[in-house]
Amino acid sequence: MKAEPVLAKLNELRKDAEGEGGVEEEALYHAFCFVSYEAGPFGEFVEKGKAPAGKKGVPPGARARAYLDALEGLREEVAGDEGGMEFIALDRAAGFIARTLGDFQAYLNEAGEGR
Repeated sequence: MKAEPVLAKLNELRKDAEGEGGVEEEALYHAFCFVSYEAGPFGEFVEKGKAPAGKKGVPPGARARAYLDALEGLREEVAGDEGGMEFIALDRAAGFIARTLGDFQAYLNEAGEGR
């Protein structure tokens, strides 16, 4: 599977959540921004199953964990349709972020969301 449709679906989910408030909206926004910023490694993760490596050496904090938990919760809500793009997008984004949680925290720190 190519990464572009996964990113497109994640972006669609992000747009659908706009205005809802709460951790799910924030998680989708930041997940989309982060995986877009890390498009090369994310593409290799989605297309080749290559595990990403953290590069920043930042320990993950509460905000990164909360957003990951929210993404995993959203994924569980659609778990009955593992072949659907919504599940795939949430699954790949959560899987990528889980493996690069320190880098995700560094991104959140830079975005002013690292509290």
